[in-house]
Amino acid sequence: MRSFITSRPRALVLMLTVGVLAVLAVAASGASGAASAGPASKAQWAAIVAKAKKEGSVTIYSAQAPTNLQAMAAKFKEKYGISVTVNRQIDSVMLSQINSEIGSGKVVADVWVQASKNYVLGALENKWAADAVGPDLYAKAYDRSKFAKPGKAFIVGTAILAMAWNTQAYPKGLKDIPDLLDPALKGKIGIPQPTSASFVDWYLWLEETYGNSFLQKLAAQKPKIYLSSLPILQAITSGEIAASPFVPGQALDLKKQGAPVEFKLANKGNNWNAPFWGLVLKQAPHPNAAQVLRLPRHEGGSRDVTAPLGNGDPGCSGRLLRAGAESEAVEPDAEEDRRLPGALELAV
Repeated sequence: MRSFITSRPRALVLMLTVGVLAVLAVAASGASGAASAGPASKAQWAAIVAKAKKEGSVTIYSAQAPTNLQAMAAKFKEKYGISVTVNRQIDSVMLSQINSEIGSGKVVADVWVQASKNYVLGALENKWAADAVGPDLYAKAYDRSKFAKPGKAFIVGTAILAMAWNTQAYPKGLKDIPDLLDPALKGKIGIPQPTSASFVDWYLWLEETYGNSFLQKLAAQKPKIYLSSLPILQAITSGEIAASPFVPGQALDLKKQGAPVEFKLANKGNNWNAPFWGLVLKQAPHPNAAQVLRLPRHEGGSRDVTAPLGNGDPGCSGRLLRAGAESEAVEPDAEEDRRLPGALELAV
């Protein structure tokens, strides 16, 4: 596993600062996009499903966990007879791929799921998205006022990223993220490269939660930098590093399989979490199958991992909240990329 390491603490802080400024600049220029046209009628939906089966396949580009995506693909194939091709990448890579495809007129992706709101806003501004008309997006249980936005985008689930450590390499364990400042962990911590808005938002949350000087203190620990949470989890499991504050809930599955890993929410349960926005692409080569596709809801453990587009339970408690403020409801908008509830029940 390749590690991306900064040689000096100052390099890490500078990289984060530049990333924050770039993301804020892009987000500020975004637009909300047009509202959805409404749900398909029963007859229309039956016709869409029939056409989807004739199309026979569908391709999803997603930043969700590979294991959950593969489980979804298998269940979807079993139910509808439609093959699912999964392209699992981090948000910035998918943006480059889709931008290239649309620019060349050779679109491969049907559905795009990612956690960077500025990319969503850009896709809407460029009119890349089609209306999602699945009935589940309009079911009473799905609160459209909170989850069916911005524009033609819709929240389908959440990534639960928390602390994890190798129990053999660091048996002392972690109670909260500041415990990573233990001198014994110097050079043995993994953190994500801030390549997307969601990653930058996590670093901003660290400063908001643990103080403006926390990133400098963390950088002094000489952490190894990885492209995403999955290679971080792999590095912890193998012993390449001892701990990280940015690990997906799949750590729980690995623990059940006997891996020397422990997983724990940070900040007394008021943990940072990232919403996943779904988009049905206007130029999708399989437009009907894209509407029918069922998506993973959760990023933690092996619970029910499939749900229709816009399932009534998008993997959270029903309100968008600021981290650490469980009574303050927040509506997502073009200017603010906020987190899903901190006190989420782990999907185990």
